[in-house]
Amino acid sequence: MKSSNIVYSEHGLDECFEYKNGSGRVPDGLAVGFVKDFSGSILRDLFLFDDIIYSNYDHDYWDNLELENDVDRLILP
Repeated sequence: MKSSNIVYSEHGLDECFEYKNGSGRVPDGLAVGFVKDFSGSILRDLFLFDDIIYSNYDHDYWDNLELENDVDRLILP
């Protein structure tokens, strides 16, 4: 396996991933899985790490949820 086989979470640019244990969305830039090369032909199948699943929600949902729960958020009148 090469470093180019590792797939990272990119908020707003790809599928949305979350942790299997329900602790939320995978942060931007963290590895979520890998793709395999098979003897000369490339299979673009994504194998997620054991603690990661595809999210049932999109990035807008997670962005709004994280904003609502941001304790440092300022609310202006």
